[in-house]
Amino acid sequence: MALSTQEMDHFKQILLSRKEEIKGMRERNESFGNDSEFPKESTGELSNYDNHPGDLGTELFEKEKDIALNDLHEKELEDIDTALKSIEKGEYGICKTCGNDILKERLEIVPFTLYCKEHSPAQNSSDDRPIEEEVIGPDYKTRSNDNKDATFFDGEDAWQSVAKYGTSETPSDFTDPDKRDYNEMYEDSDDDDGFVEEYESFVATDITGKERNVVQNRNHEEYEEELDREEEKQSDRDKYDK
Repeated sequence: MALSTQEMDHFKQILLSRKEEIKGMRERNESFGNDSEFPKESTGELSNYDNHPGDLGTELFEKEKDIALNDLHEKELEDIDTALKSIEKGEYGICKTCGNDILKERLEIVPFTLYCKEHSPAQNSSDDRPIEEEVIGPDYKTRSNDNKDATFFDGEDAWQSVAKYGTSETPSDFTDPDKRDYNEMYEDSDDDDGFVEEYESFVATDITGKERNVVQNRNHEEYEEELDREEEKQSDRDKYDK
């Protein structure tokens, strides 16, 4: 059922009221500060040379946010003007796609819409990711030698050595359900640190490589315990096979 004249006037007043509200907000905050030069005027600084890059990064983020909010207001004003024109033509409340009436409850919430719920634009939220993610990654991986059968201390080992003292990562940044400890909140945290094979953490030689020794430490004890468990398992398997 098409909207009555009284209902048309009702929604027209809602649209005009919202339009004046947005205009008032834009005048008070100077279009979210977009009328000012960035960054000197927004920070009150005469020069940017003595500012820390992190401080300028914060200001840049705030500026980007203000631009986005300003764009949203401009888009809403355009939609309101389009809806007001449809009221003048007597087409308001009718879906532009299917020609069916738009529910009044929907118009109360989104008075500037020209589409019914089933045909509103952008039915699904976008899952597009920034194109930068295709090339941005941990820098240490460019200096990793794991695939070259190298055993020396490389860039990946350096990252692991410092990352265990804390990073900005949190459990929500990982899909690995085994990461339950904040001490593991970095990539490849389960890799050995400073050695490749487990026995390398407790064997030692002199500078000539001739004098070989075993360092009695915790890693050695755990290694021996693991060997004992493997021997027991093998013994059980041998008994079963017989």
